[in-house]
Amino acid sequence: MTYLLELKIILRLAWPILIAQLALTGLGVVDTLMSGWVGVEDLAAIGLGTSILLPVFMFATGVLLAMTPLTAKALGQQQPSKIASQLHQGLWIALPIGWLAALIMWFPHPLLNLLQLDPRVYELTVGYLFWAAFGLPGVALYQVYRFYWEGLGKTLPTLGFSLAALVLNIPLNALFIFGWGPIEGMGAVGAGVATAIVMWSMFVAAFIYVRLHRDFTPYRLNKILAPNWQQGIKPILWLGVPMAFALLFEVGMFTFIVFFIAPLGTVIIGAHQIAISFTSLLFMFPLSFAMALTIRIGYAYGQQDINLLRVLLRVGIIGALVLGVLLSIFTLASSQFVVRAYTQNPDVMAIALSLFIFAAAYQIFDAIQVAAAGVLRGLQDTQVTMWVTLFSYWMIGLGLGYWLAFHAVGFEPMGVFGFWTGIVVGLLIAAVLLFWRLKWLFRRII
Repeated sequence: MTYLLELKIILRLAWPILIAQLALTGLGVVDTLMSGWVGVEDLAAIGLGTSILLPVFMFATGVLLAMTPLTAKALGQQQPSKIASQLHQGLWIALPIGWLAALIMWFPHPLLNLLQLDPRVYELTVGYLFWAAFGLPGVALYQVYRFYWEGLGKTLPTLGFSLAALVLNIPLNALFIFGWGPIEGMGAVGAGVATAIVMWSMFVAAFIYVRLHRDFTPYRLNKILAPNWQQGIKPILWLGVPMAFALLFEVGMFTFIVFFIAPLGTVIIGAHQIAISFTSLLFMFPLSFAMALTIRIGYAYGQQDINLLRVLLRVGIIGALVLGVLLSIFTLASSQFVVRAYTQNPDVMAIALSLFIFAAAYQIFDAIQVAAAGVLRGLQDTQVTMWVTLFSYWMIGLGLGYWLAFHAVGFEPMGVFGFWTGIVVGLLIAAVLLFWRLKWLFRRII
């Protein structure tokens, strides 16, 4: 009965996170669709701009994600003053992180100069990043509030704010991309303006919500706390920086694969993009499950409830295994329909359908490794996850994949299938190593 109860709690925490993540993904889809109506150059600028913006945004998010396990543990320890203090320290960290991220986005020229872009695409990409960068401090501050209330076991606000952001983004895009009245249409650059406004709007709304809602009254201070390195900022960075690098390693692997397969031709790139875009959506399911696990594990860890930790570990790993199997079956069963929805080109379809087999193969490993990482986050153990991610994604996923794709000895190079073989093997190794780390850590705790 305890196992079933904990599974229900985890799922109740996970489903709002899932829909919120899909809504945030929808922001990029809306930007792409509406910019594409202006012209091909605007569409290319949005695609390139978001590819540059995403790793910087993910790194900042990874650092601030430490708020969730720290808040959950303090809740389990029944220390409301500590929860309030951590919120203030998180906000102090978010400000420099946000402005540093913006500074990087304001100077993309060295990277763009390497790509030999069409002058118009270059200009639009720089403009999009310039305006979108103004929103990064705002969204960093919002992320602190988001991970704070998630650490308190409240995930419905995340859903509400994400859906509101998606709805707000549509009229703002229409206003600044196409223009209206005295406001001239800016094309892809206008999408950057809209993005910045949405990001700051999320922060302002979150600030008002936390200040006024009675659920947060026990954790409210009547004064602003000054930055405290030893008791506030250091613990967040100690947990958050490794998580940020782990996210960066993951995003970086898939980004570099695209660059490496570019010489193989547009058919290969198209097929790869179809498979990646579909599996990226599916990944939201185990990711949301893992984030919910972090909340419950952090709470049980704060309570020092060993029996509950045992239950959560078993529910988490078995739940991830079942979820991975279901996603694997779904990937195979839906492959024909999904690929046809993207393209009618027979060459692209044939390669994409083959890649879906690889995608189905790694769903189980991916679900287990992300769940194990979620449990480790809840136990405030993130250093090993960073190194495992570096080894599994870059040394195996990217390194082995590159060798199989272009330099295999004893058999014909596998091309894009080599990289996907590397992804499967890398995720398998990540799942094994992180599960081993969990077992070792639980022996020490118990």
